[in-house]
Amino acid sequence: MELFWTIAGLISFVGALLTIYGFVRWRRTITPDELRQALDEHRQQILEGVKQEFNHYYGIAERPARQLVAASDQERLRLLAEATKAQREHRYADAVQLLESCLRPDLPPQERGALHHLIGNSYMYMGRPGQAEPHYHQALAAAEEIADEQARATVLGDLGNVYLARGELRRAEDHYKRALHVQERIDDELGRANNLGNLGNVYLRRGDLDKAEEHYAKALESHRRMGDRLRQAQGLHNLGSVCLRRGDIESAQHHYRRALAMFQHSGDLLGQAQVLGNLGNAYSQLGNPRKAEEHYERALRIHRQIGNRPGEAIQLANLGLVYADRGELDKAEEHLNKALAIDEEIGNRLGQARNLANLGVLAEQGGHADKARQLLRRALQFYAQTGAGGEEPDAASRALERLETASPPKPKPKRTRKKPRPNP
Repeated sequence: MELFWTIAGLISFVGALLTIYGFVRWRRTITPDELRQALDEHRQQILEGVKQEFNHYYGIAERPARQLVAASDQERLRLLAEATKAQREHRYADAVQLLESCLRPDLPPQERGALHHLIGNSYMYMGRPGQAEPHYHQALAAAEEIADEQARATVLGDLGNVYLARGELRRAEDHYKRALHVQERIDDELGRANNLGNLGNVYLRRGDLDKAEEHYAKALESHRRMGDRLRQAQGLHNLGSVCLRRGDIESAQHHYRRALAMFQHSGDLLGQAQVLGNLGNAYSQLGNPRKAEEHYERALRIHRQIGNRPGEAIQLANLGLVYADRGELDKAEEHLNKALAIDEEIGNRLGQARNLANLGVLAEQGGHADKARQLLRRALQFYAQTGAGGEEPDAASRALERLETASPPKPKPKRTRKKPRPNP
């Protein structure tokens, strides 16, 4: 999913307003007519900037014969500017409303596809892949109608993101590969790098760490060559996750801290939250639950601030595991059930599998063997539906096998605390 990393029109408009403000403040001889004329000029600049950004975002920049929005359509350009601002401020529901108000039956396919694409992105930011999917299909149909290969590849990648968010790894991989094939044919280096990283995400979730690292490294090299700092940060974060899965905690922390610094410098909140959560995972593996909890809480606050429901579910689950490790089983179950409810709401099958598996292990720890078996069976069904492999489904299978072959354990007394493992 492409992001609005740079909105040149909005930035220039803000700078223009500051210039006008300084002129009014320090040189009060400006007349109302002069101020009105200056504002009109800069209003035209922002509208033109948004139009250019809109065109570029849909992948058809510098093609004057196919401009998406007529320069005379000031109202819709204003709505697009407001929608862009809403997205940057993480007001995605407002962005959807504004963008939907721009849709009309008589729109040309270029503009209709771009609007559906932007609406789909807003739904993805809200963690609503099921609502994003039909808009991406509308955008794909529009791209195919006008034979725009670049736009088609972009939307195929976004549909891959939908399936990845739902844990449908086979469908995600298929769409990323289809997008990559088009991008290699048309020499779209940015799109190619993005989908290499996306394929790395699929392989990481499957547990194929070598293939994940290979794809992440290729994507990072491309983004470095293009000078894209934000995507470099994401690439470092991804490589850190491979190191973490391999148990190389020191290398993982090194990559994560470099990525976090870059995300903080750019003001990217989602990137910061993702890295903070994985730093929490690193501290958890090092046996430092206090630092892990601190990082999970920081990540959770950011995800809630920006309305990112998938991220909120992940950090609630992480906190649940911290409480389980401490022996606070009731608190752990509460957080895992909250995470499960969010994943059910947004249709994240892989998330549901993980939370059901963790709840099953938790039930086993509490001495509730029948409940544990039921939860673990449900978890394995979801893992099978997603095509996920590797450590997670294997661990759930082992837990279920252990329960089915062992005699029912006696319930253990619930503890409120236990001594934390030594700090690193």
